[in-house]
Amino acid sequence: MASKDSPVLTSLQEAPPEVRAKAMRVFEEKERKEQLRTARFGQIRPQISLTSQGQRLVAVRSRIYYSDKWKFFPDFLRDYVPQVFGLEWCKAEAAKPETERHPIISWRAVGAAYMNAQPAQPDGSRVALPSGALAAYTCFAYDLYVVDDNGGLDATLLERLKNPEQFQGARHELFAEATCYRAGFTVQHENERDVSTRHAEFTAKHTATGQLLSVEAKSRHREGVLGRPGQVAERPSFTFARLINDAVAKKPCQPLVIFLDTNLPHKWAERVLTRQAGNTLSRPVKVLLDEVNKEHNGTDPYCMLVFSNHPHHYAVYDLDPHQHLLSVLAQDPKANVVALRSLHLAAMLYGNVPMGFSMEEGDPPPPAVPAAWPKVRYDLQVEGTEVRVLREGKAVSQAFSTTDRDRPKAPSNLHEFLEDIGLSRVDAHAVCAAIEEGKSVQSVYANK
Repeated sequence: MASKDSPVLTSLQEAPPEVRAKAMRVFEEKERKEQLRTARFGQIRPQISLTSQGQRLVAVRSRIYYSDKWKFFPDFLRDYVPQVFGLEWCKAEAAKPETERHPIISWRAVGAAYMNAQPAQPDGSRVALPSGALAAYTCFAYDLYVVDDNGGLDATLLERLKNPEQFQGARHELFAEATCYRAGFTVQHENERDVSTRHAEFTAKHTATGQLLSVEAKSRHREGVLGRPGQVAERPSFTFARLINDAVAKKPCQPLVIFLDTNLPHKWAERVLTRQAGNTLSRPVKVLLDEVNKEHNGTDPYCMLVFSNHPHHYAVYDLDPHQHLLSVLAQDPKANVVALRSLHLAAMLYGNVPMGFSMEEGDPPPPAVPAAWPKVRYDLQVEGTEVRVLREGKAVSQAFSTTDRDRPKAPSNLHEFLEDIGLSRVDAHAVCAAIEEGKSVQSVYANK
C-alpha cells in the first residue's frame, strides 16, 4: 500500500543517503525562499516569469507581457501601468501641460528623468535612493500588479483611477485591497449597480480563519496636493471624524475595517501617528477616537482603524519621506483578532517592491550602492537673542530667536524650519536646545 499511495516518497526512502540528503536540502531551500518571500511581500501569488530568446516574459493572471529591456522587476512595473491604462490614454495625458497631467503620468516622467540623470553602472543600469516621484509611481504600479494578479482589477476601480478627480480615493482603495491580499484575504466587490443601498468598498474573507470583514477606504483631501487647487497649509487639519462617520453610515453587513489615509506631510504625520511616551496615542488621535465613540453612544462603530500616511507626493523632487502606519482596535472588535492583526502586518509591507523576477532566480541586489542624496550645509549663529541661519553660507529669509522655546507640544519656529529641511524630530529638538543655551551650531546637514 505504501509504495502504491506514495511512490515518490517510497523511492526517496529507498534512495542512497547522499541522494536523500541532497533532496532534503533542495526542499528546505525552497521552503526557506517561500518563507522569505511571504515575509517580505505578503501572502500573494509568487511572480511567474522566465526568459526566452532574449525576451523577459512576465505572467499576470491570464496575460503575458514581454520585453528585452527589463533587467529588474521595477523595469517591468514601469511599462506595466501604460499597458493596463492604455497607451493612447497615457500619450494623451503626457501631451498635456505638466500642471494638468494625471498624477501617475507626472510621477512616471519625473521619476524617469531623475533615474536617467544618475551615472550609469558598468552593466548599464542606474541606481539611486528613491525620490518621492519614483517611490509614488513604483509603489502604485506594484499595488496595481498585486491586485491584478491576485484577484483581478475591478473595471469601476480602474476607471476611477484614470479620472484625476477620483484618483486620490481610488488610489487609497487600491492600497487597501492590495493589503488584504498580502494579509491572506480574498476580496469580493459589491454590486455598485445596486443603488438601493450604499456599499462598502468590498468584503474581504480571511482564508486562515474564515473571518469576513467589510472594508472601507477613506482619504483626506488637502489643498495643494494630488490635483487639489490652493496652497499646502502650514498647519494641516487633523479632523477625520467625518470620514469615519461616512464609512459607518453605509451600515456594512460585516465587522467594519476602515483604512484611513491621513494625507499629511511627513513631519505632521510623525506627530499625529507616532505613539508617544509609554506607548500612548497622540493627543489628536485620542480626541478623534473619543469624539467618534461619543457620537455612537459610547461604542466604537468599527472593529479596526488603519491610519496610514504615504507622503510621496509632498516630495516629488526630493528624497522620498518616511511613511507612517497606526492601527487601532475597537474596545470590542467583534472580529477575529488574528485576522485583524494580519491586516496591520500586511499594511506595514507597503513599499516592499521586489527587485528580481522570482525567488527562484533570486532577488538581485542593486548593481551598486546608491549615491547618497546631496546634503546641504546649514550654520546657525547666535548673536544675542537673534539666530541667523546660513544655508551654504547665505542667510535664509526667516528670522529666529533664542527666546522662542521648543516644547514637545509646541515646537518653536526654528524646530519647524529644521524639520522642513529634513531633520528628524529628535535632531531638530537637540539643535534647538543648544541654541536656547546661547550656543551656535555649525555644520548641520539636511536634505534640502
